[in-house]
Amino acid sequence: MCKTCGCSFRSRDFGNIERFIEPCILLLLSKSSSHGYGLMEDLEKHCGEKVDIGDLYRTLRRMEKDDWVKSDWEKNIAGPDRRTYTITADGKNFLMSAASSLIRTDKLIHRFLEGYQKIKIIH
Repeated sequence: MCKTCGCSFRSRDFGNIERFIEPCILLLLSKSSSHGYGLMEDLEKHCGEKVDIGDLYRTLRRMEKDDWVKSDWEKNIAGPDRRTYTITADGKNFLMSAASSLIRTDKLIHRFLEGYQKIKIIH
C-alpha cells in the first residue's frame, strides 16, 4: 500500500523489462546459430543482459517448446558435442512483433522522460 495515496502500486525496477531476454536471444540467432555459452557471452556484449547460464538454458528450452528456436547437436572435435540453437519462422515472427512493441514502448518512455525533465527543471 502506498503511504501517500493508499493505492496498491508497489515499487519496482522499471529498468528491467521482464522476458526481454527472449527477443535478445532471437535477435542474436537471426544473425547466426549459436550454442548456449556463445549466446551468454553475446547477450552481455550486444544486448547488455548478463544472464545466469542455468536461466539461459531454461529460457532456450521454453523457447524451443514454443517453436521459436530449434536445436541440434553439433560434433565438436576439440571437446564435448554442443547443442546449437537456430531461430525458426515462428521465432522470426515473434521477433518482429517484439521489435514493434519495443519501438512503441521506446516512444512512450521518451515522451515520459521529456515531460519528467521539464518538471525536474521547474522544481
